[in-house]
Amino acid sequence: MPEIAEKLSDLLGRTVTYIDRSPNEQRAALLADGLSPFVTELLIGLDRIFNHSVLIERTLTVEELTGLPPRSLSDWLQENIAFFNR
Repeated sequence: MPEIAEKLSDLLGRTVTYIDRSPNEQRAALLADGLSPFVTELLIGLDRIFNHSVLIERTLTVEELTGLPPRSLSDWLQENIAFFNR
């Protein structure tokens, strides 16, 4: 995530900061933002999955499903930068 923040900062021309929160800190922040406890726990669970398993190994799933190799992070961010300019 710090790498994504750095690349977004370069593309947007402004500083984007990633704050790594503990699960309890993230829970408190999401609840304070008005998310329901159910959605909050779903997001906390997704964070755990991404932090502890999904990003660890490379798979060929994207290529098998689409017939195309996955795009790099830089390419994807450049193609979708408009979503971050809102």
